[in-house]
Amino acid sequence: MPQSTTTLIPSDKNANISIIELLRGLAATVVCIFHFTNGNHDFISDQNWIKIIASKGWLGVEIFFVISGFIIPYSMARSNYQLRHFPVFLIKRWARIDPPYLLSIVFVLMLNALAGLWLVASPPFNLQRVFLHLGYLIPFFPPNQWLNGVYWTLAIEFQYYFLVSLFYPLLFHRLGIYFWLLVLGLLGIAAFPSHPAFFFDYSMFFILGFGLFRRFENRMGQVEFFIFSAIVFWVIQDKFSWQYVIAGFVPWFLIAFLPGLHFKPLRWLGMISYSLYLIHLPLGKKIIPLLARYVEGDLQRLMVLVLLFGFTLLLAHGFYLLIERPAMRWSKYFKYGKRN
Repeated sequence: MPQSTTTLIPSDKNANISIIELLRGLAATVVCIFHFTNGNHDFISDQNWIKIIASKGWLGVEIFFVISGFIIPYSMARSNYQLRHFPVFLIKRWARIDPPYLLSIVFVLMLNALAGLWLVASPPFNLQRVFLHLGYLIPFFPPNQWLNGVYWTLAIEFQYYFLVSLFYPLLFHRLGIYFWLLVLGLLGIAAFPSHPAFFFDYSMFFILGFGLFRRFENRMGQVEFFIFSAIVFWVIQDKFSWQYVIAGFVPWFLIAFLPGLHFKPLRWLGMISYSLYLIHLPLGKKIIPLLARYVEGDLQRLMVLVLLFGFTLLLAHGFYLLIERPAMRWSKYFKYGKRN
């Protein structure tokens, strides 16, 4: 239990955490803008200030990792998760995440086939490569590569779901020593070089979310929370760089201090963020080279990218309504049973 009576965020179990949707919308948007402006190197000149600013948009991925580190244990606590629910938890996550993921693979394959009509290069169809996507196994069978460059983060998330479902009792344990032993163990593993396809290479961002979760559940005092966060930020800076620290600090600060912050446009973007994340890169990879043939000059090309971004949002909204939202409903059919 915390030793300080001062709270950073509400202790009410039903507290408003609308900031999560805002952060998701922000993260998906900056990743999309990064890929549109920097993913096709010759489309916008390297000296363009918009391209330079957008060049850091890939850090939106680390924002997603911090969000997952917080919101998954938070949801597990709301559902009274226990270790015996491990199989059901994984099925629920599969039903929520994988149907949009699998159908986005179909979308990529169709887009690759259509791109041939306007002579945009696409990799040849490889059945083995497609099947390796089903278990997020691409990194372990070189030289196979992801059909969609963002899929590597889903593989990290899948590993995280497996681990958090096993370690949750330690995250939520009333005795903080168990939480600290888990965290220090994960940070110790993260300090060593590892394959970037493994969760442990990015565990520090999820661990930031663990601290936020424990603080939100009123199981970590203010002083302990700041000490914990300082240690994790130090590990992030030591392993990566200050730009990664900033990427982790943004969601950490907003969840900790402004959990009820909301802004409707970004909340809508948060709602469709997963769909936007899944479809934007293959769309940009095929359409932008086509546009480059007919549009010249940075200003004109940036205006075209604005239109492409709007089109991608509309397509993502449709993907959300037709595929992602039903998957959300399906995942709710799997329940942990009666609460104790």
